[in-house]
Amino acid sequence: MYRTVNISTVGGFGKMAKRKIKIRHLLCLLFLIYVLSTFIYQQFRIMDLTKQEAELNAKKKAAIEQREELKKEISLLHTDEYIEVIARDELGLVKPGEYIIKSARSFKE
Repeated sequence: MYRTVNISTVGGFGKMAKRKIKIRHLLCLLFLIYVLSTFIYQQFRIMDLTKQEAELNAKKKAAIEQREELKKEISLLHTDEYIEVIARDELGLVKPGEYIIKSARSFKE
Protein backbone atom coordinates (compact mmCIF):
# COMPACT_ATOMS: atom_id res chain seq x y z
CA MET A 1 0.00 0.00 0.00
CA TYR A 2 2.65 2.49 0.94
CA ARG A 3 5.31 3.12 -1.49
CA THR A 4 8.81 4.36 -0.61
CA VAL A 5 10.11 7.17 -2.68
CA ASN A 6 13.76 8.02 -3.04
CA ILE A 7 14.08 11.79 -2.54
CA SER A 8 17.18 12.00 -4.62
CA THR A 9 15.26 10.93 -7.72
CA VAL A 10 12.20 13.10 -7.23
CA GLY A 11 12.47 16.47 -8.95
CA GLY A 12 16.25 16.70 -8.80
CA PHE A 13 16.34 17.40 -5.03
CA GLY A 14 19.31 15.08 -4.58
CA LYS A 15 21.60 17.26 -6.67
CA MET A 16 20.60 20.40 -4.74
CA ALA A 17 21.09 18.66 -1.40
CA LYS A 18 24.53 17.49 -2.45
CA ARG A 19 25.34 20.95 -3.77
CA LYS A 20 24.24 22.57 -0.50
CA ILE A 21 26.36 20.13 1.44
CA LYS A 22 29.37 20.89 -0.77
CA ILE A 23 28.83 24.64 -0.38
CA ARG A 24 28.60 24.24 3.41
CA HIS A 25 31.81 22.21 3.43
CA LEU A 26 33.51 24.78 1.25
CA LEU A 27 32.38 27.66 3.48
CA CYS A 28 33.51 25.79 6.60
CA LEU A 29 36.85 25.07 4.96
CA LEU A 30 37.30 28.72 3.98
CA PHE A 31 36.39 29.84 7.49
CA LEU A 32 38.85 27.35 8.98
CA ILE A 33 41.61 28.58 6.65
CA TYR A 34 40.84 32.17 7.65
CA VAL A 35 40.96 31.35 11.36
CA LEU A 36 44.23 29.41 11.03
CA SER A 37 45.91 32.10 8.94
CA THR A 38 44.84 34.77 11.42
CA PHE A 39 46.16 32.66 14.31
CA ILE A 40 49.50 32.12 12.58
CA TYR A 41 49.80 35.82 11.74
CA GLN A 42 49.07 36.75 15.35
CA GLN A 43 51.74 34.33 16.61
CA PHE A 44 54.37 35.93 14.37
CA ARG A 45 53.21 39.37 15.49
CA ILE A 46 53.53 38.35 19.14
CA MET A 47 57.06 37.07 18.50
CA ASP A 48 58.04 40.36 16.84
CA LEU A 49 56.56 42.42 19.66
CA THR A 50 58.32 40.27 22.26
CA LYS A 51 61.62 40.85 20.47
CA GLN A 52 60.94 44.60 20.34
CA GLU A 53 60.09 44.62 24.04
CA ALA A 54 63.40 42.94 24.91
CA GLU A 55 65.33 45.46 22.79
CA LEU A 56 63.52 48.40 24.36
CA ASN A 57 64.12 47.04 27.86
CA ALA A 58 67.85 46.78 27.08
CA LYS A 59 67.88 50.38 25.80
CA LYS A 60 65.98 51.51 28.89
CA LYS A 61 68.49 49.80 31.17
CA ALA A 62 71.40 51.43 29.32
CA ALA A 63 69.72 54.84 29.53
CA ILE A 64 69.14 54.43 33.27
CA GLU A 65 72.80 53.52 33.79
CA GLN A 66 73.91 56.52 31.72
CA ARG A 67 71.61 58.78 33.74
CA GLU A 68 73.14 57.54 37.00
CA GLU A 69 76.65 58.17 35.66
CA LEU A 70 75.66 61.69 34.61
CA LYS A 71 74.17 62.35 38.05
CA LYS A 72 77.47 61.30 39.64
CA GLU A 73 79.40 63.55 37.26
CA ILE A 74 77.09 66.48 38.02
CA SER A 75 77.64 65.99 41.74
CA LEU A 76 81.41 65.92 41.11
CA LEU A 77 81.25 69.16 39.13
CA HIS A 78 80.26 71.02 42.26
CA THR A 79 83.35 69.97 44.25
CA ASP A 80 86.50 72.08 44.42
CA GLU A 81 88.77 69.07 43.89
CA TYR A 82 87.15 68.17 40.57
CA ILE A 83 87.29 71.77 39.37
CA GLU A 84 90.99 71.86 40.24
CA VAL A 85 91.66 68.61 38.35
CA ILE A 86 89.89 69.91 35.26
CA ALA A 87 91.72 73.26 35.47
CA ARG A 88 95.11 71.53 35.73
CA ASP A 89 94.59 68.73 33.21
CA GLU A 90 92.50 70.34 30.50
CA LEU A 91 93.35 74.01 30.80
CA GLY A 92 96.97 73.71 31.96
CA LEU A 93 96.49 76.12 34.87
CA VAL A 94 98.76 76.09 37.93
CA LYS A 95 98.62 77.58 41.39
CA PRO A 96 100.75 80.65 42.11
CA GLY A 97 104.35 79.65 42.71
CA GLU A 98 104.05 76.30 40.85
CA TYR A 99 105.89 75.48 37.64
CA ILE A 100 105.00 73.01 34.91
CA ILE A 101 107.84 70.64 34.11
CA LYS A 102 107.55 68.70 30.89
CA SER A 103 109.96 65.92 30.12
CA ALA A 104 111.51 65.67 26.70
CA ARG A 105 111.25 62.18 25.34
CA SER A 106 113.59 60.89 22.69
CA PHE A 107 111.84 59.03 19.94
CA LYS A 108 114.98 57.01 19.08
CA GLU A 109 114.80 53.52 20.39
